[in-house]
Amino acid sequence: GALLCQLCWPVSEFSIGATWTAALAGKASRVARMSEVDEGSQARICEQGGGSSGLVFPAVENEHEWPAGLRGVMYGFALAYFFLGVAIIADIFMQAIEKVTSKRSQKINQEGQRRTKMVWNETVATLTLMALGSSAPEIFLSVIDIVKKEFHFGALGPSTIVGSAAFNLLVIIAVCVVVIPKGETRVIENVPAFYITALFSLAAYIWMAFILTHSSPSVVDIWEAVVTALLLPLLIVVSYKVDTGKADWLLQKIGLIPKEEAQGPRGQKEEQSLLKFARDTWNVTGSKESTHVELFVMRTGSCAEPVTVTYCTEGMTAVPWFDFAEAEGQIEFASGVNEQRIKIEVLPRTAWRRTCKLLLILQELEGPAAFDEEDDGGEDRAIATVILEAAPDGTGVLGLIDAVVSFRMLQAGFQDWRDQMVSVFYCNGSAEEQAEASKADWAMHIISFPWKLLFSIVPPTTFFGGWISFYSSLGGIAVITACVSDLAELFGCVLDVPDIVTAVTFVALGTSMPDLFASISAAKEDPSADASIVNVTGSNSVNVFLGLGVPWTIAAIYWQVNGRTADWVRLYPDMARKLRMDQAVFVVESKNLGFSVLTFCVVCCVALVLLHLRRRWLGGELGGPVKPKIMTALVFVGFWGGWVAIVSWRVTRWMVASDTELMGVQGCSVMLLSIATVFAMFYMRSFRGVVAEGADDCEGEAATADGQANTDKASLAELHNDVSMASSSCIEQPGSGLVEVSL
Repeated sequence: GALLCQLCWPVSEFSIGATWTAALAGKASRVARMSEVDEGSQARICEQGGGSSGLVFPAVENEHEWPAGLRGVMYGFALAYFFLGVAIIADIFMQAIEKVTSKRSQKINQEGQRRTKMVWNETVATLTLMALGSSAPEIFLSVIDIVKKEFHFGALGPSTIVGSAAFNLLVIIAVCVVVIPKGETRVIENVPAFYITALFSLAAYIWMAFILTHSSPSVVDIWEAVVTALLLPLLIVVSYKVDTGKADWLLQKIGLIPKEEAQGPRGQKEEQSLLKFARDTWNVTGSKESTHVELFVMRTGSCAEPVTVTYCTEGMTAVPWFDFAEAEGQIEFASGVNEQRIKIEVLPRTAWRRTCKLLLILQELEGPAAFDEEDDGGEDRAIATVILEAAPDGTGVLGLIDAVVSFRMLQAGFQDWRDQMVSVFYCNGSAEEQAEASKADWAMHIISFPWKLLFSIVPPTTFFGGWISFYSSLGGIAVITACVSDLAELFGCVLDVPDIVTAVTFVALGTSMPDLFASISAAKEDPSADASIVNVTGSNSVNVFLGLGVPWTIAAIYWQVNGRTADWVRLYPDMARKLRMDQAVFVVESKNLGFSVLTFCVVCCVALVLLHLRRRWLGGELGGPVKPKIMTALVFVGFWGGWVAIVSWRVTRWMVASDTELMGVQGCSVMLLSIATVFAMFYMRSFRGVVAEGADDCEGEAATADGQANTDKASLAELHNDVSMASSSCIEQPGSGLVEVSL
């Protein structure tokens, strides 16, 4: 790492030609290379004449005259409060995404069988809409930063993306490692997805460092920005191929999946008990009265042991509680039972209501049985389609309109909207929950009430499959993020902190807090580590591909098409002398940003190696023995703190530091990183035997239990024979009296 940094940024490069530029009175000096943007040539956002550079803030014209301490406190609290607003609207956005991606479609195959599938592939949805939902603040911040600065480079957006990636990978995973209950572990089950997203995440930041420091230093060309954006479709295609099994041959060769998994072995389905519906489609004639339809669930094969399955209804074009009554529950097949019934209530239908569909889904099977993979739903579930036909006299203009825009959907949507607005006034959302609310719940309710009241105007997901809520909440995130951009810039300006330092600390923490709490919840509740770790690596990849690829492509094309302006020439005089008279390029301050990206790549590699060793030596990426668990968390958090410190030092001290300080800081950083890594590796390895002994003890206990069970079975068999013989004796000689058996 030290060699890479020294090769990319030799000391002699900065000792010649570096110039000092004085800032305004009372501010610290800032150094800028002549080939980079001269920060002192333009008033900053918190200074006189610089307020016009903000989109929303500063809100008062003479705000720059207020005391600096007062403004620092005010901007800090405002920034934290707007982070809360981002978290609330992002949660609404995720609900809309879940609604959009849960949509199902149906087709009739060549055999005439109905097949129901998800419209969105799970992998594609995770890497597109889901990633957009978790990374929307960072992506919008980068886009807004470019637009706000009139397509000039801004350090706040890109640095926030890098800082958020470091926080996600190091701090969030460290917390997830610790919160796993004692004695439990969480293992990544979808190993290929983890390695693919981790590889793309690392490659994204290496590519970013390459184009900033080597391909075209201090300039981002159109082809570089376009390639950055196109890496996202490449990631989606590769992940989709892996998810659908089309890349099993390659994963098998490199050892990511075993041969049995690649071949997809089939269990002995013919010997198993199978659950399925008597038929896949049930038609119900429309009526002005409530009716009930009974659906038969059949069990074929062996019925010796009991089986339990969960069922629920789901509307496709039918609207719950307007076309049918929602139903959910469990049905149990006792020993010897091969048929059960599920009753669904169909509500009265008006004359103009058109034909619509609902689904009855069986899932979460418990017991020695399986779903018939030849039926609708496949091997994961069983699906029956209930078609609610239009009333026999259903005609007229309203019927034609209802076929295009469902009146029942609109009615349900407005009812949900009203309930949504009413729930804002209750602590925890309802009168029942409010009665049990704690003081902390009330404090949070009061603090967040203005945001909840404002965002209650966002339409619920009931309207049009959730798309209106999707775009409305996306617009809300854009507006709040614009405010965050101004406040973060004002906060850093008042404290005289460079934008890069502000971004990798305050802004990165604020935008990543929702992800932190979501990952903690997933780590505790999910049986695997996929939701906690794979989502982090996937989100870090999408941040670069969308958050930098899109705005940098727009800016590079803008300057290529429009050419240079007087402002561009003033900001980049050296670059202007190198190019043709009318030519302009997108200039990027690459040294500080490139340094932060490259150092993050080094720390990222070390963190991924430690996660791999935890899986190998401790039995899982998350959890495990208490001491290694705490040690891993401390090392990861230490990596993050050290990375923030070295980046902050690079931005503030590099130009004025002596050669001794430069070599000392770099040498100490590499030494501390190496010591922490080696210590963590040896410490985890020392617990390898303990984990193995624990596993052997568990196997021994299991073997002992099996042996005891076999002994008990033999004893019970002997006892059964004795009782049987005694019973026979009593029956043959009734006069011999009673037989007493002690158990």
